[in-house]
Amino acid sequence: MLKISKTLIAIITLQVTCIATASPVPNFTAIYDVTKSGIALGEMRSQLTINPDNSYTYSSKTEPVGLASLFSSETVTETSQGILKKNNFTPKTYTYKRAGGDRNQNTTITFDHAKKNATDVTNDKTTTLKIDNSITDRQIIQILLMNDMLAGSTKLEYKVINKQEIKPYSFRILEHETIETELGVFKTTPVVRKREGSSRETTLWLAHELYYLPVKIEQTKNGSTKFEMEIIKLTGIAVPPKKAKELKAPLNLTNY
Repeated sequence: MLKISKTLIAIITLQVTCIATASPVPNFTAIYDVTKSGIALGEMRSQLTINPDNSYTYSSKTEPVGLASLFSSETVTETSQGILKKNNFTPKTYTYKRAGGDRNQNTTITFDHAKKNATDVTNDKTTTLKIDNSITDRQIIQILLMNDMLAGSTKLEYKVINKQEIKPYSFRILEHETIETELGVFKTTPVVRKREGSSRETTLWLAHELYYLPVKIEQTKNGSTKFEMEIIKLTGIAVPPKKAKELKAPLNLTNY
C-alpha cells in the first residue's frame, strides 16, 4: 500500500510540475496577408515552438509577395528565444533583421538575468541596460498577451526593450467584435496600443476560440490605415468549422 501511495505521489508531483512549466498556448504556425487599402503588400509567417526542455523560439518573417515583390525585396525577421518557467516566457536573446531595402537594420539583444543587464547591439551602436525579471522583448509580447487573456487578466502592461531603451507597452481592452476571415468567423476581443505622444495606434483582434491568437492586426497613424494583417492559414491550433454565411432565399419566379 505504501508503494502505491509513493507512486501516486510521484505521478501527482509530475503532473503539477508539467502544469507549472507548460504554456497554455500550444505550438503553432500562423500566416497573415499584409495589405493596405486592399492592395497586397506581403505575407507574414509567425511560429511558436516550445521544446521539451522548456526552451522556446518565437519568430516572424514578413516579405513581399505577388506584384509587390516586383518593386521591393525587403524582408523583416524577428526572433525571441528563451526559457519558459511557471508560465513565464523569459527571453535570452532577441534578434531583428531588416534587409533588402534602404533602411537595413540588424539588432541583437542579449539578456543576462544573473547580472541583471541586457546588451543591445544595433548596427554599430552598443548599449547596456539594467533589467529585472519583468523586462522582455517586443517579439514575445504577442504570446504574453495570449497567455494573459487566457488567464483573465485585464491589466495588459509590459516593459519592453525597444530602440535601446526600456519602454512601457500597455494595451486597452475594447468591446467584443465578430470578425470574418478566410479561416472563418470568430468572436474576438480587440486590444489597442497607442504610444504616448504619438498618433500611431495598433489594434489586435484576439480570437477566443484560438487561444486569443490575433486574427487581424491594424496599424493607423493620424486616423489613416498604414497596414492591415489578416490570418489566412493556421496549423497547431484547431480551427472550428467555418460558419456558413447567411443565404438569401431564392427568388420565386412562379408568379412571373
